[in-house]
Amino acid sequence: MTIDLLPGRGVRLPAPLPELRFGLSEAAVRALLAPHGELLPGGVHPVFVCGSRWALAFRLPGVTVTLSSGGGDGSDSDVLEGIGVGRTPDDDRSACPVGYLGIDVFGWPAHELAEALRAEGLPVPDPEHGTLRHTHLYLHRSSARPARPAPGRKPRHEAPYYFDYVSLHRTAAEAAITTHPTGSATGPHDAAFLPRLELSARPAERPITEPVPKLGGEPCWLAEPSWPLSPDTGEPMVFIGQFPVPGAEERLAYLFLAEVDGVMGGLDPEAGDGVLLVQPGGRIPPFAVIGPPGTRGRTLWRRDGDAGPGGDEPRGHEPGGAGPRGHEPRGDEPRRKGTTPVEFRLDLLPLSAEAHRSMDQRAAFQRHLRGEGPEVPFPDGEHVFDHLGGLPSFPSGRAGLPPPWRYFFALSDAREDDDPYFLNFGYGVGFGFLSPDGLEGRFCWQAT
Repeated sequence: MTIDLLPGRGVRLPAPLPELRFGLSEAAVRALLAPHGELLPGGVHPVFVCGSRWALAFRLPGVTVTLSSGGGDGSDSDVLEGIGVGRTPDDDRSACPVGYLGIDVFGWPAHELAEALRAEGLPVPDPEHGTLRHTHLYLHRSSARPARPAPGRKPRHEAPYYFDYVSLHRTAAEAAITTHPTGSATGPHDAAFLPRLELSARPAERPITEPVPKLGGEPCWLAEPSWPLSPDTGEPMVFIGQFPVPGAEERLAYLFLAEVDGVMGGLDPEAGDGVLLVQPGGRIPPFAVIGPPGTRGRTLWRRDGDAGPGGDEPRGHEPGGAGPRGHEPRGDEPRRKGTTPVEFRLDLLPLSAEAHRSMDQRAAFQRHLRGEGPEVPFPDGEHVFDHLGGLPSFPSGRAGLPPPWRYFFALSDAREDDDPYFLNFGYGVGFGFLSPDGLEGRFCWQAT
């Protein structure tokens, strides 16, 4: 039973409690915690935190967790910006470890903790007078704090001590890492959402039940479950993943694809074998066939015998060139072997300035080939295939959808034996699109 502080993201509570991410409203936090009342015997109750519009607290074994709006950077926002965890002296239960970058922040003497954090690449200062601060992280010894030396006297060497309170805040820079509508797109070749963010997949340590970006697992429905059926076979389609819809309201887009003998649907965005559903408040695409209540299909998988997700290298990057990973399509793909369901969390990460430049140059080059812009040099830099937002580029040079559809995200395929999951786009890339109001989706893929 461990509490994990996640820089830039929030806090992962012990299972089956949810992960609470920065940016959630008070109502959303309460809703996520409400089903777990038996694990929070003292309940979730409001508390006072200076400078916050709202703050909530609850107890876990040996510790008290405090969640608050606003943050250490002076933000006056109305969403979750600060997380604090403190030891509870009157609790006889064994205290939950509190982890940060895999280090138990309450389990090390203060100076050893500073050294352990430095070993993880953080330039933290030495603890001073019972505290340690580093940008968004604050550690505090709330009792028996070392005394300051009297004026004119040399300080005595501090005896080893342990921290018993830690807080994590989302910085202003981290709060800015979210994609917003541009309001200027007129069609699928424009940048409808900025900034462009990488979709970085990492294996889920436990089933993800929160409305966060992910691949595989079970859909985290925000409204009535609506599982699409294959229009050809009538079988439930495969759940590929869920993606955050940019905008003021919390919405997710759920991707489902038909699959027969390792061949994925989605070549034609309106054939019904590739469906991108938006919730809540979204419209079911007119071509989608939705199964009866209780319908459930399979989820994303890896092929048995493939490398497990723990040992995979990062994917979705290409150091140069115009084709995804340099692969050519081939027609001798073997039938898939036995499969194992998998689940991955998708972190939204900023791209390097060079990657942005190169990807915008690729989009401008394709615009020129379509006769819609001036001539530009052929793109030769880094390309991050799995991403959300930004100016798009396509293997064919064209989106495959007319205006007013807006470009949403790109997701590369994964057909090799050492890929962390199986996704067949003919050695190509799949693309999600949204209607101008963000309530209806389309999906199609293109081979190179």
